[in-house]
Amino acid sequence: MHDIFSSLTLADYTFLVALIQSPFNLTDDRRLQALLATYEQEGTEEARAALNRQLERELRYLGSADVAYFIRYVAGRDPGAPFQEIVRDVARALKVELPPLGTERDLLEHLVQEYATQQFARLSPEAQQNMLVSLGVEQERAAAFIRRSAGVFAVPALIQAFDLLVVQGLIKNIVFGTISRIIGRQLSQRLFGFLAGRFPWWLRWVGPVSWGVSAGWAFADLQGPAQRKIIPAMLYLGVCSLRERQEDDAGKG
Repeated sequence: MHDIFSSLTLADYTFLVALIQSPFNLTDDRRLQALLATYEQEGTEEARAALNRQLERELRYLGSADVAYFIRYVAGRDPGAPFQEIVRDVARALKVELPPLGTERDLLEHLVQEYATQQFARLSPEAQQNMLVSLGVEQERAAAFIRRSAGVFAVPALIQAFDLLVVQGLIKNIVFGTISRIIGRQLSQRLFGFLAGRFPWWLRWVGPVSWGVSAGWAFADLQGPAQRKIIPAMLYLGVCSLRERQEDDAGKG
């Protein structure tokens, strides 16, 4: 997970900590907040490493059923679920098929890209066109692409038709719309407003959010509060990983 955490900024940590804290699970919210405050104040690699360790512990707890977590704990094994197992569990919940092989980061990015394109395909043609226009695509060009695609979308085809910035914007649009639906629009707007006040660049990076994004699965089917935390957290980590990869590719260019 440390390769994935390397892409996180202070704003990302702040979002994730606020996202996963809850009185309904056993996450150590107080310790997470303390480590986040220490990292914000000191900005050292030691403080970041300590925050990463605690964040990994909490995410692996949230990704593990309570019974399985305590069985592993009593048996003297690492109690948290393996990260790759968490990614695959989230993919099953979101009805996304993952390749059988790949690094944790590759699988996470694949999850986010496939989920976003699946959700985009489920929107009405009018909603698809409006989303593309909101991302800076000319209306006629967006309409022509949607007609030509006939409801079948994939990231490579989207990149070829537009550019990487538009595709990344589409992915973020759908991911943050999904997060807002899972945690509730009122809470998400408060959280987004708080982050925007502290980190103005963060809201610019997020871009427009489809608050009414539709999903091909029922949020009511999520099993308990832990799933309502781990799914948004994994989607967010995937978007952050894609952001870093895009920045690396831009630097090489």
